[in-house]
Amino acid sequence: MTFLLVSSLALAQEGGGPAFPPGEQPAGFDEIIKQMKFEKPTRIVGRVRSVDGYEDALWIDWTHVHDGARWREVRNEMMFKVLPRDAGMMDFFRKLTPGTSIHLTVQMDADRNRRVLSLDEGA
Repeated sequence: MTFLLVSSLALAQEGGGPAFPPGEQPAGFDEIIKQMKFEKPTRIVGRVRSVDGYEDALWIDWTHVHDGARWREVRNEMMFKVLPRDAGMMDFFRKLTPGTSIHLTVQMDADRNRRVLSLDEGA
């Protein structure tokens, strides 16, 4: 079954067209895109992947999101960078080791970067 899916995706790519035409993405795809926009402050949990000294950012593996009532596991593996609120927060990020779990409140800023608004207590 997996072979058939991979084969059909490969054929679609060879034809030059997208594997999934616009509006026909797999179920759940739109939810993932919406989650990643962080248009409003969003409480998340991630594991530190690495510190990006060039851009002064933190790369995390996103593991949980708070939906307003409870923590939900993020089922799709997502790694992305977050930018600190200020230089003091970046100093804190530099002290973290890979694999450390970190609770953050994140929102997209005017430049479309995921900005850490606050570091949260583990819950």
